Amino acid sequence: MIDSEGTGHIRIIRRINLKTLIEIFKDLYLELKPDPDKKPHINIYVSRSVYEEMSDNMKDFHDFAILCVDGKFDLIIMS
Repeated sequence: MIDSEGTGHIRIIRRINLKTLIEIFKDLYLELKPDPDKKPHINIYVSRSVYEEMSDNMKDFHDFAILCVDGKFDLIIMS
């Protein structure tokens, strides 16, 4: 989902594999990227229980996005 301010939001409510996460992220990133004046901003929301199950993949993916992709990426753990 993209809000009125142009920020992308991904909400993960159940366990998904890393490939699926990357595909969702890529689609949203490419939708946000065409505006050359703005860097994409994506928030990824994940429940604590899913995060604990996926912690290594989620942390590694978030670290990769921050280091290698132009934009702002926040990982938000929901309670």
